[in-house]
Amino acid sequence: MSQWQDDTRQRLRALRRALHQPGPERDALLLLVKAAIATVLAWQFAVRVLDSPVPFYAPMAALLVVDRTMVRSLSASAQRIAAVVLGLSVAWVVATVFGVYWWTMFGVILVSLVIGRWSRLGDHGIQVPAMVLLSLITAKGTNEEFTYLTIVETIAGGVIGVATNAIVFAPLHLTKPRQRVSALARQVRELLDEMAEGLRGDWDAKAANRWYRRGSEIAEKAPFVIEDIRTGRESTRFNLRGNIRPADIDWEGYEHTVKTLRRMLWQATGIARTLVDAADERRHQPTPSESFLSEYADALGGLARAVSQFGKHDDEAAAKFDDGIRTAYDVLTRLREEVRTTPLEDPDEWPVYGSLISDSLRALAELEAARESAVVPTDTGSLRLPPASSPVWSRLRRQGRRSP
Repeated sequence: MSQWQDDTRQRLRALRRALHQPGPERDALLLLVKAAIATVLAWQFAVRVLDSPVPFYAPMAALLVVDRTMVRSLSASAQRIAAVVLGLSVAWVVATVFGVYWWTMFGVILVSLVIGRWSRLGDHGIQVPAMVLLSLITAKGTNEEFTYLTIVETIAGGVIGVATNAIVFAPLHLTKPRQRVSALARQVRELLDEMAEGLRGDWDAKAANRWYRRGSEIAEKAPFVIEDIRTGRESTRFNLRGNIRPADIDWEGYEHTVKTLRRMLWQATGIARTLVDAADERRHQPTPSESFLSEYADALGGLARAVSQFGKHDDEAAAKFDDGIRTAYDVLTRLREEVRTTPLEDPDEWPVYGSLISDSLRALAELEAARESAVVPTDTGSLRLPPASSPVWSRLRRQGRRSP
């Protein structure tokens, strides 16, 4: 009972968020509403226009093609129609030429299962053997009226589903990917700042382990952020809302940012892992000196400042980015020279110092290499009103001037 109550409360909270603020919960709710609207419209079309005795295929097609983006909706519609036509065609050919027997059923189902696994049909490939079975069992495969009406219903349902998806709350996923790119950049900066602050004070194996786990967790989010970016870009294609208020977003720049930050995190987790081993007495690894770590913290601080301006291209941000990179590079160059020229009491200290310096230099190289191509959302956002040349927007402005 307690688990059921927790699930109910979570669903109610998600519903409240969907009703009161934009976000993934509202997107999911709108998708459900659109699917329901498309299903009812397709059902009524099959009953009133096609006079279908069993109005099933149109609403089912409409239900299944309403998706998160117009591209996916169009693709799903085409895949479902192709699967239904293929299934009915196979059943019709076999029933007409050979008749319906157990051995023809075996052969045609086997063939339809192979066709259904065709990657171009996607998740709708299962419709091929399903339509073969339905046609052979209910209509003996040769009923032309059944075959014709099923195909027409499926096409009509697909068209209604796509049209509903395009007109009713056309899906445009812009906010979530922008928020997640900004959040990823902020989390990387905060991790570097925390590591720098910790190395200036009393850090230990527990702190180093925390940095290592946190860096790994942030890096694991990167593929999901990239998926959100690609969904956002996809949602702008074939979208009627894009003609009214087109969005000026550098999706490729966002993706460059996420990929670069992910590679940087690999270096940051390498640094944390070296510190974990150095702080663990059981591993018998040398611990870097306090003076080295104090200076090294300045390098991480400079790296954090550079990350805070990474992907921003105004003059002030560029100056701060250069300052952070220069600070980190100067510190690391000085430390590398000191380690190279200063005799070490324990020769095993060389790998520890070398690993810390090398990982940081690689992180700097990643940032510098991507500084021109990376983009992060600004506070006000990179969305802007469409240019005056936009025909739809121009027409709306003319109508607004004519209205009293």
